[in-house]
Amino acid sequence: MFSLSGLHCFSVAAEELNFTRAAKRLFISQQALSNHIAKLEDYYGVKLFDRGVPLTLTDAGRALQRCARDIFNSVDGYAREVQDIKNFRQGELTIAIPVTRGTIMLPPLLSAFHQMFPQITLHLVEGVGTAGLLKPLYDGTVDLYIGYQPENMEKLVATPLFEEKFVILVPNQLLKEYFPGRKMEQLRGGPQPVERFAALPFVAQDPQTFNGQVFQTLCRNAGIKPNIVVSTHNLITEASLCMEGLGACVLPLTFLSPNQRLSGRRNTPLFSQEGLNRLAVFVLDSSSIRPFHISVCRPRNKFLTRAAREFISLAREIYTDISTEQILLQFHPGSFQ
Repeated sequence: MFSLSGLHCFSVAAEELNFTRAAKRLFISQQALSNHIAKLEDYYGVKLFDRGVPLTLTDAGRALQRCARDIFNSVDGYAREVQDIKNFRQGELTIAIPVTRGTIMLPPLLSAFHQMFPQITLHLVEGVGTAGLLKPLYDGTVDLYIGYQPENMEKLVATPLFEEKFVILVPNQLLKEYFPGRKMEQLRGGPQPVERFAALPFVAQDPQTFNGQVFQTLCRNAGIKPNIVVSTHNLITEASLCMEGLGACVLPLTFLSPNQRLSGRRNTPLFSQEGLNRLAVFVLDSSSIRPFHISVCRPRNKFLTRAAREFISLAREIYTDISTEQILLQFHPGSFQ
C-alpha cells in the first residue's frame, strides 16, 4: 500500500514535470523522490511518467494526478472538520469573487467579519469573470464564491443575496444634447427600455465579459445596434470614460452602492460625488433577459465549516433585501432620474 507522503511526492513531481525541481521543493534528495515514484509504479504495475525530454505524464499518471487531488481534498476536508470541532479557535476561509465586484462588496463584509472572528485567516481569489473563478470552487481549493449564480447548480449549493438590476449612466452634456426640451419627459417614471437611448454613443465592456454580454443581449433583444465609441475589458475604465463624457454605459446597479450599512461611506467606491454630479442614472428595463441573482455558492460535497457558515450569515445580513430605491436615494438628488 502506498503512503500519503509518497502520493504527495508524486503530485509535486506531476506538477513540476522535473524531478530536480520537485526534489528541491520537497526538501528531499532526487534519489528519495525516485524511490517514492518507483514504489507507486510497482504497486499499480504501470509507468506514471514517460522519462524522456521533456518529462511527461503517462495516461496512468494523469489519472493518478486527478485522483490524488480528490484524496488530498478529502484529507483537507477532514482537517477542517477537526479544526471546526476544536472550539472555533482558528481556521481559514478562501473566498473567490470577481475583482471589480470585490471592490464594492468586500470592504464592509470582510471588515465586519474580521472584527467578529479575528481568529479566522481570510484568503481571496480574484478574477475578471465567473467561469475562471468557478473552477477552483469545483476543485475544492476555494470555500465560497460570491457573484452571479451559475445556471448549472448540480455540484453547488447557493445562498441568494439579491437580484442584480442594471442601470444606464448618461453624461449630463449628452443628456442635454440628445434629449432637449420636452424629450426629457419620456425619461421620467419607472425603468427605461434600452432602445430609448439608442441614439447615444456608448462606452461598453467587451462581449467576453459578463456585463458586456448583458449589454449586447439587451440591445439585441431590443433590435438596436449600439454606437460603441470605446470598448474595454475593465468595468472601472468603462465607468471612468463615461464620467468623462465619452459615452453612456450600462452597469450593474450595486456598483453604485455606497454600502453605508457598515462602512458609513457617503459615495460609491467607483465615483466621487463630483463625478456623480456629471451623470444621470436611469434604471433599465431588463425584463427581456433572465434574472441575475448574486449568491454565495459553495461545493455541494464539501464540509461547511463554522467560519463559512458565519460568513454566509453575515453576507445575508448585509446584502439581502437592499432595494433599487435604497441605493438610488443615497445619491445626490440631481444625479438620477
